Amino acid sequence: MMQQTSDSSNRRRFGKFSYLLGSLLTLLIASAFTSSDSLSVTIFCLLFSIVLLTAVISVCRRHKTLSVGLAMVIPMLILNVIGYMNASHTIFIVHNVLVIGFFAFVSYHVLSAVLDDHKVTLDTIVGAVCLYLLAGLMWSYLYSTILLIDPTAFRLDSINLPTGASAFSNVGLQPLIYLSFVTMTTLGYGDITPSSGPAQTACYIQAVFGQFYFAILVARLVALYIASVSRERQEHI
Repeated sequence: MMQQTSDSSNRRRFGKFSYLLGSLLTLLIASAFTSSDSLSVTIFCLLFSIVLLTAVISVCRRHKTLSVGLAMVIPMLILNVIGYMNASHTIFIVHNVLVIGFFAFVSYHVLSAVLDDHKVTLDTIVGAVCLYLLAGLMWSYLYSTILLIDPTAFRLDSINLPTGASAFSNVGLQPLIYLSFVTMTTLGYGDITPSSGPAQTACYIQAVFGQFYFAILVARLVALYIASVSRERQEHI
């Protein structure tokens, strides 16, 4: 009976972040193959909505936390529809700010879950990957907000789209997703460069975050693994 309970608990732990990772990867991959037509924008909106709902389900276990998560998601979904029907810079900016706040909220809970694990499991690694992808998306929407406020914030003609470059369409967001992950990994291809003060600040802060994230996370996972192996050896002895 105890063995069955343990197996059931392990299955639940394994699936805690699996759906979130799957939805994030689906959104990122699909964004590269969609265009600015209405069907592509609709698909992108649906995938993004799935990411939001999956994030709430994955991290909001307690009643109060779930209420906060839903209170943040519902306005974003409404603005998603309104923005699709009525292109407005103000709506896009408000939507982006809500998305950034929501991703920060989810990232905090994912980080807490990863750091609270006393043993490195597959779910710990999946949670760490989710956190990295969430950070990349969060900075993408930060860049989108900067670009909506200042269309000349980045030097690339294909991004400077004051009309139609919504937070929901692949045309406006996909190059910024590319910029975000290229910056966070410090590849620095140079094909997209920040030209304004806020854009440059956001870029170098993300680059610093990416370096410290890997250093701290790897150190944490290694420490957990060593502690787990030492504990198992002591129990065996």
